[in-house]
This record gives sequence, C-alpha cells and structure tokens, in this order.
Amino acid sequence: MSAWSIDRITQALSGAIWTFSFLPDDNSAATFVHRCFRRESWQEAGFRERIFMYAALPFAPFVTLVLVIVFTALNGRTIKRQTGKGMIRQVREQVEIARQYAILPPWYYIFELHDDDRRQRASEYINRFEVKTCLYRILRDYNGGLSIPAERSTSCIKDKLCFLSRCRKLSITTAPVFLIVSKGKIKAIDWRGSGLPETDLFVKPLHGENGRNAMRWDYLGSGQYRRNDGKHATAEEVLENLCKASWRRSFLVQPRLISHREIADLANGTLATIRVMSCRNERGEFEATNAVFRMAQNEAVVVDNFHRGGVAANVDLHTGELGSGTCGAWGSTGGGWYERHYRTGVQILHRKLPYWTELLDLVRYAHGNAFPDQVVIGWDVALLDNGPCMIGINKAPDLDMIQRIGQCPLGNERFGKLLAFNLKRTVEAMRQPF
Repeated sequence: MSAWSIDRITQALSGAIWTFSFLPDDNSAATFVHRCFRRESWQEAGFRERIFMYAALPFAPFVTLVLVIVFTALNGRTIKRQTGKGMIRQVREQVEIARQYAILPPWYYIFELHDDDRRQRASEYINRFEVKTCLYRILRDYNGGLSIPAERSTSCIKDKLCFLSRCRKLSITTAPVFLIVSKGKIKAIDWRGSGLPETDLFVKPLHGENGRNAMRWDYLGSGQYRRNDGKHATAEEVLENLCKASWRRSFLVQPRLISHREIADLANGTLATIRVMSCRNERGEFEATNAVFRMAQNEAVVVDNFHRGGVAANVDLHTGELGSGTCGAWGSTGGGWYERHYRTGVQILHRKLPYWTELLDLVRYAHGNAFPDQVVIGWDVALLDNGPCMIGINKAPDLDMIQRIGQCPLGNERFGKLLAFNLKRTVEAMRQPF
C-alpha cells in the first residue's frame, strides 16, 4: 500500500502512534493489538514517513476540530432527538475519544459512541488504519508466525479467475463465469455457444473491489438486453461495449444469481451476500468469528456493498438469525436502526438464514484447504436455492462494518483475541535470526 494512502494519512492525523503509547497496560487483547500496531508501524516506517508523522502531529488537533464541526453538523441534531444528548456534549465526547483512543469524529457516529455504555469500551475498537496499513500485512508476510509455505495464495485473492480456479480444484462452490473480456478479446470459460447466453447477466471487473464498475444486463428476449440503468442493447452491442471498455480493465461475464427463495424478499432484486470473517485459531484450525448479512437498497443498485449504500444486519453465528438492519457508513445519516427494510417494509429482525450450518462449513473448508497461509479472510458468500455459493474473498477485510453492525468492539471479542494471538506469534517469528 502506498505510504500516502488515505488510511496512512488518517493514521498520521489521528496521532495513534503517540496516543497508543499512553494506553494503560491492562493485559487485554485490544491493548496488545494497539501497541503492536504502534511498534511495528513505527519500526517499518522509512525516514520520509516518520518525518510525515512528526509533521502531521501539530495539525492533528486542527483536523479533529474540523471533523468535529462537519460530522456534528451532519449527525448532531438527529442524535439529540434520539438520545437527548446536546450538541456541545457530543462535541466534547468526540474530542475526548480522539485524544484518548485515536478514534476520529466520523467513527464516533459510525460506532455510535454517543451511547454511554458503548463509549466506555472505546479502547476496544480496532481502527481501520491499524489493520489496513500494518497488521494484516505482517500476518500475511510471516504467515502468522508459522513456516512459510512454498506456494502463497495471495495472488489468487487479487485475481478473480485464479480464485475461481483454486476453488474449483477443491470442489468449493463458486459462481460460473461465461466469458472473460480483456484487451478487446473474448475468452469463453463456462460457455460453449456463440455470442452471449440468452439469460440475465452480471458483469464485473476481473480485478476490483467494492462493486465498482459492476453492471447487470437483464435479458428481454429476441437478443435484447436492458442494463440496470435502463439502457437497451443487443447482444452484439453489449459485447462491443465490453470489448472497448476492456482496454482499461478486464471483465467477467457471469449469470445473474438469485438469492434463496426464503430470503429473496430481503435481497430486493440484487444478490444478497453474507460477509463472514474467519481466522486461524490457537489449534491451527480456522473458525468463523463474525458475520453480516448485506442487502441492496433498491432494485436499481446492482451490488449490496455496505459502503455503497447497502443495508446490513448482524448474523448470530450460532443460529443464523438476523438482527436489526441499518445503512449509511457514517452513522445516523443512514436513518438509524430498523426491524424492517426501510424502503420495502420487509421484516429483517429475527429472520433465519437457510443453509447456515452448510455456509459455516464451506467457509471453514475453504480457508483451511484453499487459503491456509492466510491468517484472516473476509468471505462473501451467497445463499442460493441449492446451497451456499462462494462469491468473493478479501485478504484485508474492513472491520468498520463488522463493529458497527455488531454494535460491539472487536478488540476483546473472539476476533480480537485471535488477532492478538496470531500477532504475538508473528512478532516472535519476526525477531528470530535467519
């Protein structure tokens, strides 16, 4: 990752490198994670990056103040109506948690730290920049402190076709791929006919994240398709446009998958997926620690990504039961929490997901057999009428969504404890002489 990425800039302006040095030594997993981040990120920083951290420090209070003003203006009145907590008190709390725990004002609202009980656990929240800029990478580079395998799986996480091939070799159910369109050329994978299959299609970049540049083409009959934005085109025109666009990025052409009939109303016309976090545990096995069910806001949206306007609900790992839903990555601007989908009125709370045991088994099997050198993985899994289907994989899953939707910090929960365990072993391996 670039030294000047948004996450690294956020890290520098949060003052975390200095703030975390004052955390009380409480022997908790969360404190170990914070201190490990502080130590390792400083040791790995080059001269220029250290200079940037020093230079950014005087600006941190000013940046915090600006963010306080902006996000209080966006959220403050709503929170006052919901909780009775005044704007001045919200401002004071934002400044305090930024000073004590390096949690900047946007995350005061994302994690709903205006709730007094939740704010008491502010030190247990794991910041996005901690895992994104440092901790995930050292876990991958050192395989969590275990011996480094001859073959690494990271390249197959970045490349969707490689991911598909790896999963198929191990009989892990994945979505079919009809065609790959790259550099103006079309390559058939699971399609033996000419042109395009006469069915609804889903098109996404071969390399890409967060549903960017994805599109849906609904088949209308007689060789005609309609894109999700309403544009009509023939099969030849669809392929011609894809070939032109493929000089900038390669595309996968897949069938449009439909969610299981028991949750189709929740999917709102778009394939719903479950983000499942899995992590290597103390026995060297892989276990699921958290899960979030994601839904689209409306049928015009082709992906269910939470940071692109999706709706999400926590999933009870033991039962597969959904909690209340919410949307809006910036807190109360998303409309709060609701038992029913705020646009369709469909019940969310207490809905049970089908094939839940099979989904967890699939995640554990896939992690342990296809990607065993990865300590932490965020899986995107769909539930179809015939069972769970692996849709995607993320080697550096964002924890903001998990902590917000779960309404709980991860630092001292099962994920945080496993993260601390693997980091301890990794740090010990890093210190060993060659």
